[in-house]
Formats: sequence, structure tokens, C-alpha cells
Amino acid sequence: MRATFSLGRPAGIRVGAHWSVLLTMALLAWLLAESLLPAAVPGLSAVVYWASGTAGSVVFLASLLVHELSHALVARHRGLAVDRVTLWLFGGSTELTDDPSTPRTALAVAVAGPAASLLAGAGFLGVSLPLSGVVAVTLAWLGWTNLVLAVFNLLPGAPLDGGRVLQALVWRLTGDKRRAQAASARSGRVLGLALAGAGLAWLLWSGSFAGLWLAGIGWFLSLSARAELAAGPAREVLGRIRLGEIMTPAPVTAPGWFTVQGFVDQAAAARFRTYPVMAFDGHPVGVISLALLARVPEQARASTRVEDVCARPPACLVAAPDTPLPAVLGRIGGRPGQDLALVVSDGVLVGVVSPGDIARTLELAVLGANAHRSAQ
Repeated sequence: MRATFSLGRPAGIRVGAHWSVLLTMALLAWLLAESLLPAAVPGLSAVVYWASGTAGSVVFLASLLVHELSHALVARHRGLAVDRVTLWLFGGSTELTDDPSTPRTALAVAVAGPAASLLAGAGFLGVSLPLSGVVAVTLAWLGWTNLVLAVFNLLPGAPLDGGRVLQALVWRLTGDKRRAQAASARSGRVLGLALAGAGLAWLLWSGSFAGLWLAGIGWFLSLSARAELAAGPAREVLGRIRLGEIMTPAPVTAPGWFTVQGFVDQAAAARFRTYPVMAFDGHPVGVISLALLARVPEQARASTRVEDVCARPPACLVAAPDTPLPAVLGRIGGRPGQDLALVVSDGVLVGVVSPGDIARTLELAVLGANAHRSAQ
């Protein structure tokens, strides 16, 4: 998801939120302020209801973030690399750059989120018991909502946590990871269609907005599960590919000690838009693109060095030749500095991987070709 804004790096994990989260927050605040709170605690002013509703929606999104961070922290504890956590319209996602290597690890990562939601739900309900008024009602709503979230996420179908649990169990029983992934995806597709049908029936029967929301979630689950099922064979192929097998060796580089103007004159004769930047001692220092060069004011180009304006790690990706391709999927392209992955061995640049290299490899994998050999 590209249209995101940063929420910081708690515990060193990149966290962002898609703009659709604002819609979720607004809908939850409206539900609390206009429906639930006035019905439970009548006679208060609209300001009190809306303040409590807004606070409740913000705390709920915070508890959703805790759910996702629990996945991420357990994954990292188990030795898996975590790329980012993203909140969006229908919840959140934790993106791992590595796949679990054992069913036990997969199970531990999957159950971490629901366990956190169960604990949060129990905590909110416990705190609400001795209180009264809108605070007690808001806390109780947060408690029950987190419990529902935990139970819903444990439904047995990808991409829900319960689907990952099912996948881990089938993997453990059969020893076949691909078969387990397919079983989880098929279950998720059936579950998604069932929820979509139930939501539409609820909407037609009662006219409730909740029915439309359930139908939307079900439809999304069905489409996501279908995509996972279709991507299964390609994922297995890609998991065996290393960056060194698809990289472009001996790329054209940009001398970091050149001025921007000097390099622009050189780049005008080349056919590339993005270049690895090399220090004077021959080591790679980052990535420069024509887009980044264009940001330098014209009057400063004769006195600004390329290495002073290039994207450096971690803004640009540096990886070893034996890095699995899935570890960089989604991390190359989209923003200046992410246009290339630098493939480095013992401090020496041995090649680069571009979005075009990855797209070609993915297309060959879908076609069933030997992607890494064909790309050489």
C-alpha cells in the first residue's frame, strides 16, 4: 500500500497507516457518538458524546496496532525479518520479508495477534467494571470489540490469522507447506463468500450499515484468498531465487565525487534513469535518480556533489547476492531511492536489481518458466 503516512518505528519496526484508516476512525466515532453512547447514557451533550466517541475510535486503532505489532515482535523473536506494519480500512497487515521455516514458527506468529486482542479485550472490560457513565460504556465497547476482533481473526481461512493457524496445522500434519497454503486459501475463499452473502442478507433484511460492512469484508477476504491460491505455485518458485541470479551485473555507476551538473552532462548521453553511486574508494554509497537530481536548485548544481544528494541506506536497499527474492518484493520501486537494490558482496558492488528485473522474473514464474536461469 503506497498511500500511507508514517506512525514511527516502535520497537524498531516501521509502522504506517493507509489514508483509509481515517475513514474507519470517523465511522467508529460516529457510531459511538450518535448511536451507542446516547442510547446507553442519555441526557448528555453532543460534545461529550463526540469527545468520547473520538477517543474510543483512536484507542481502538491503537489496540489494532498492538495486535499487528504482536505478530511482528513474535516473528522477529523467531528470527524472521519484519518489513513493516500497516493499518488500513479493514484492519492491518504485518509484512514479513521471510517466510516461517517451520510449522511451529508459523503457528506462533499467527496466534500472537489474536492473543494480544484477547488480553486487551479482557483488560478493557475489567477496567470498565467499577466505572460508570460514558467512560465505562466506551471501555466496555473497546473490550467487546477487541474480543470480537480476536474471535473473527481466528476464523479458519486466509488471509485471517485463523487461516495461518490452519496452514500451520496442515503443514505440521502433512509435511507439505504448499498443500497447507492451498488448503488455507481455499478455506478463506469459502469463508469470504459466506460472510459476503451473510452481510448482504443482513443489509437487505434490516437495512443496517453493519451488513454492508460485513459484505465488504467478506468480499475482500474472498478476493485475497483467491489471489493467494493463484500465487502459490509462483511463490514456491520465487522462494528458490536469489538476487545474484537475476541481478544486472557491472551496472553503469555515478561517481559520487562528481558535481550534479557534471554528472547530468554525463547522464544525458546514457539511457538510464537511476544509477548506483560510488565513493572515491570504490565502495557503493547509495542510489541517485534523475528525479533526485532534479530537486537540486539549478544554481547549486555546479557546487553540489552527487553523493551529497543520493539516497543512502536504509532509504535505498542494499542486499547480498544470496538474499531470497521474496525478501525484497514490495521494497523496490515507488519512491526515489527505491528504484534499485544494490547487490553487494564483501563491500563490493556486484550488480543491481531493478523493478523491471523483478517484474520479468515474476512474469516468467507465472508462465512456469525457469525464472532465474532465463533472466541470466
